[in-house]
Amino acid sequence: MRKRNGPFEPSGLFIGYRELGTINIDELGHAVITDIHALKDIYNVQYVKGCGLKLFVTNEYGEEIKVRRPTGGYIYYMDTHHFRPACKDYDL
Repeated sequence: MRKRNGPFEPSGLFIGYRELGTINIDELGHAVITDIHALKDIYNVQYVKGCGLKLFVTNEYGEEIKVRRPTGGYIYYMDTHHFRPACKDYDL
């Protein structure tokens, strides 16, 4: 029999959007921004590290589709397009 170390406590914070169902990408963006503001204002979250966003891309009927590159191939992973200057890491 395994010995338990105590109650399970997950690391990180998961925000679920499953209840919204199939929604427009703009509406998802608005929901994410609203939740970020709530984390700042209500829960006093100031920094995050190593976060990600997993999307199940569908058409307007909820059927899952693959995301294509403009050149024709499929993508399964995308790095952020947000630019953060390195000087911010060193308070320059």
